[in-house]
Amino acid sequence: MLIILDNVSYVYNKGFADEKTALDNISLTIEKGEFIGIIGKTGSGKSTLAKHLNGLMKATSGSIYFEGKDIYDKDYNLTTLRQRVGLVFQYPEYQIFETTILRDVSFGPAMMGLPLLEVQLRAFDAIKKVGISDELLDVSPFELSGGQKRRVAMAGVLAMKPDVLVLDEPAAGLDPKGRKDILDMVKKLREETGITVIMISHSMEDMAKYVDRLIVMDNGKIAFDDKTREVFRHSKELESMGLDIPQVTKLLYRLNEMGLNVDTGNITVEEVKDEILRGFVK
Repeated sequence: MLIILDNVSYVYNKGFADEKTALDNISLTIEKGEFIGIIGKTGSGKSTLAKHLNGLMKATSGSIYFEGKDIYDKDYNLTTLRQRVGLVFQYPEYQIFETTILRDVSFGPAMMGLPLLEVQLRAFDAIKKVGISDELLDVSPFELSGGQKRRVAMAGVLAMKPDVLVLDEPAAGLDPKGRKDILDMVKKLREETGITVIMISHSMEDMAKYVDRLIVMDNGKIAFDDKTREVFRHSKELESMGLDIPQVTKLLYRLNEMGLNVDTGNITVEEVKDEILRGFVK
């Protein structure tokens, strides 16, 4: 197991009148190379969970293990953990601060104390992976579009060569094309490098299209943790949590109600198209 959470709880403002339990006895395992999605309504604990994965927040109770080692052990190096579990925040352009793209992407590996040549090689490699052209290396990142800024922020994390990439709403606020470009890039990155990707999103369509495993958070607990298509079979339960299912899957449910025998476990546009055609042929 790459990451193990064992009965992890986190309480905001513990001991005060406005105390709130954000994580409630969370236990899960994350394997190397997985593409995991996390969904849940606002306040369900998604982002709090993400910040625990690299030690940015410390659990009120419970244990977290990375490659079998307890990250709360007094001798554990949390700086190394944060290099290996890279977190890209929602609106990651706010993580950008340097005067050029190259300087910004180079910052992380430079802080690791690596030789200049290694820093430069990592920066160039990360910039290439996120699809930024060489012509933009000396351009200020603040002159870029929102989608390009996200790529720069991701490159800055990738330059530290993490084993895990945690993305909190990576496509938030982007237009449909920008959204697709960013998520296609993440998918390609995972396929080419084998990196573990954990992605938080409110878009059920994005989850259906990209992630293999889906974790549903509800009031600080894990309500579902299964293959994505299996989770979306629980439409009524998801609805009761204030969540939805992909629009194309809704169509299959409606066709079933109208008497057409179709499998509601299909979750992508391509799958649903084929399933509807099969339904009419049956």
